[in-house]
Amino acid sequence: MRTIDCRDMPVPKPVVLTKSTLEELPENCAITIITNCDMSEDNILTYAQNKGYFVKREQKRAGIFITISKNFSCNIEEHQKNEKQIETRALIITSDCIGRGLHGDTLMQEFLDSILFQKILPSKIIFINSGVKLTCGNPEDLSIKTLRQIEEKGVNILVSLTSLEELDLHKKHQIGNKITMFELAETMINQKTSTL
Repeated sequence: MRTIDCRDMPVPKPVVLTKSTLEELPENCAITIITNCDMSEDNILTYAQNKGYFVKREQKRAGIFITISKNFSCNIEEHQKNEKQIETRALIITSDCIGRGLHGDTLMQEFLDSILFQKILPSKIIFINSGVKLTCGNPEDLSIKTLRQIEEKGVNILVSLTSLEELDLHKKHQIGNKITMFELAETMINQKTSTL
């Protein structure tokens, strides 16, 4: 069994590391994650439940030990079964990266992964300007796969039609409903919004 020590690791790295490790493991294998962060614990437990894995959580002096198995049963704690809540809020994403550094695309992917594991989700995620690039390309691209998972949880993915046309991406569009500027303006006036 592989053990991953995520103590003092910043969010969302523990759940991202858990996800990538489990994807590499064959069936009938298990891992143990050690964390000392409540948010990382919640993210990891939520991810494991969403994937249908079996989980055992133990509180020890050294931290929280979470054992996840891919194909055999452990104890699943009751608090894992809470459903996601949807808040009437629109998240507007205006770029395909965060900041101007070399790793802006990585930061954006980590941000999308983090949305997936929040207890309260926005009702809409709207992509405008170069942000629409995250909804275009190959169906197996990480951003599109993550957005599809977010959409399956009840979040409405919306994409600016004008931005797609201006960037000549309308033929590469993979996920989300296309909206006009009128619909975008209506959302921004009538709903709480956060812009990235």
